[in-house]
Amino acid sequence: MNINVPAWLTEIARKNETAIYLVGGYVRNCLCGLPPSDIDIAGRALPEDLVLPHGFFFATRYKRMGTALIKHRRIGEAEAEYTPFRTEEYAPGGGHTPTKVAFGADIRDDAARRDFTVNSIYYNILTGEIVDFYGGAEDAKNRILRAYDPAKVFSSDGLRLMRLVRIAAETGFTVDEETERAAKACAPLLADITPNRKRDELLRILNADTAYGVSDAHYRGLTMLRDYGFLPFIMPELADLDGLAQPIRYHKYDALEHTFRVVRACPPHLRLAALMHDIGKAECVRLNGNMHGHEVVGAEMTARILGAEGMKLPSKETDRICRLVRNHMYDKERKTRDGKMLLFCAREFDILDDLAVLMNADGAGKGMGETEPCRLPEFKARLIESGAPVRPCDLKINGADLRSMGYEGEEIKNKLTELFSVCVLNPAMNRHKKLMKLAEKE
Repeated sequence: MNINVPAWLTEIARKNETAIYLVGGYVRNCLCGLPPSDIDIAGRALPEDLVLPHGFFFATRYKRMGTALIKHRRIGEAEAEYTPFRTEEYAPGGGHTPTKVAFGADIRDDAARRDFTVNSIYYNILTGEIVDFYGGAEDAKNRILRAYDPAKVFSSDGLRLMRLVRIAAETGFTVDEETERAAKACAPLLADITPNRKRDELLRILNADTAYGVSDAHYRGLTMLRDYGFLPFIMPELADLDGLAQPIRYHKYDALEHTFRVVRACPPHLRLAALMHDIGKAECVRLNGNMHGHEVVGAEMTARILGAEGMKLPSKETDRICRLVRNHMYDKERKTRDGKMLLFCAREFDILDDLAVLMNADGAGKGMGETEPCRLPEFKARLIESGAPVRPCDLKINGADLRSMGYEGEEIKNKLTELFSVCVLNPAMNRHKKLMKLAEKE
């Protein structure tokens, strides 16, 4: 059994009297031929009783759970999370945080608290002994994801439902039938998980193909969330798109499948925006009987779902995604006048490249064959070539200039916006004297 143990990890194991084991994804991936994951290690000793070789230190400690992140001051790749053998108790309902943690457990008890058999394989770093109580090595070999006691595993921690999907997607493993049935039955447990915890797993699912290079892993992960019945407890607004018919002249798929295919076509950094881009369609149909204006409604919903009252993404990231959602329908008919296109490109210059990618992915996700690419790159190039300002701060006039001319408060902002538009359409006007004259109050 070929488990590649870094020399620095062997050095740590040799310094300690009690055995230290590799466990979790690192062992699993070695057994099934996937690239290495982060390194998790475990043993009987508490972190404070470990002996660390020279240069190693505890970067973080979490006393309640006993976990400690070990790093080296000079060897950048030397990083492992250590967890002492423990048992856990959870309140009814599948909440993610255990109500009781007890240390001093034996290795079998520690294995029993883990989620899936392939993550419950222990490898003694010094002796090479494999400790495998639940057949995890065989499951890894056969690329099967299985919980040894599915109902107990999921009822203990509802977030494991999303972990099941994420790990299956990342690794390409199939899910054991009994485990799949139990996961579907336990879907309501996700209601007890905080939005930010679900956010973290969702983001990893959206980037599942980047973990170990499994093709289309992110698309498979999303379809599993749908097919297992998890979406209503993760993002009910997204679940509302399931089965929502779209005009057959433009769309081959319902609104949810279309969304998944747009995500599939986007690079990792745009996938959350792609997931949200049509989030307003079901609400628009409910209110108006059609999908017109879904981009505006969707941007408002996105702010609520991702913002401080929801998944608590950083406000800057939430705002950027909202802008992408709000603008993804711009110039869809390719009939917008040149001047309006240039002004739009200048106003949205910082998101223009991402918006173009999202809009082209939106076209591809309709399933109707090749579509014409959006015109944003063409007008961006024209804007740059003309030498026009692309930010208000590129103007040769500023707020202090306007203040000296008698402008106050909101007047300054409004006048700068007006002058910016003038210079976008006529770059030769971006001269200090010309703008000062143009800004003179009557």
